[in-house]
Amino acid sequence: MRKTFILLMIAAFLPGGASFASSETAADNYKKANALFSSAHYQEALPLYQSVLSSSSGKIPASDVYTRMGDSYYRLGSYRKAIDAYQSAIVDQDRTARPGTQYWIGFCYLLLGRRDQAAAEFLKIPELYPESGMWVGTAYYWAGRSCELQGRKDLALQYYKKAGGNGKSTQGRFAMKKAERVQGPVKQGSVYRVQGSGSGM
Repeated sequence: MRKTFILLMIAAFLPGGASFASSETAADNYKKANALFSSAHYQEALPLYQSVLSSSSGKIPASDVYTRMGDSYYRLGSYRKAIDAYQSAIVDQDRTARPGTQYWIGFCYLLLGRRDQAAAEFLKIPELYPESGMWVGTAYYWAGRSCELQGRKDLALQYYKKAGGNGKSTQGRFAMKKAERVQGPVKQGSVYRVQGSGSGM
């Protein structure tokens, strides 16, 4: 028993043993942090996520940790810190995960009142990830909303229409209604109508 204990102690202080111990600590901390996150204890989770990043094990993808940190800061209302974390996450993220992270970067800028920057960040999704399906329409919608809040109705109309697509989906129909509202009534002869609605005003 004593011999086994001594051997374990020696192994812990050897380079390989130290790495193993570090890996176990990082994994434990990540598990604890995720449990705290799930129970809405975001402030308590953050130091544990930071300790995982500081670990030399490298077995837990940094992009996963940064994403959780961004989510924690977002829920705490620390949008600037959330942006920093999401921007760190997106660097090494799998391509399929990047559109979602890019969306949250844009949304955080919108919540900070940086509407011009928000629109620019949302528009990176269709530009960089055109294959990302629903994220493209969602990005165009929020780019439109960001522009509308700036009073830039011409751009808002353009992006809402792009978000609307063929208007067959629920999201598409909603975006087209926003486009109609932004555009307002269009005069045709002596009759006013909302373009795209087909009903007289």
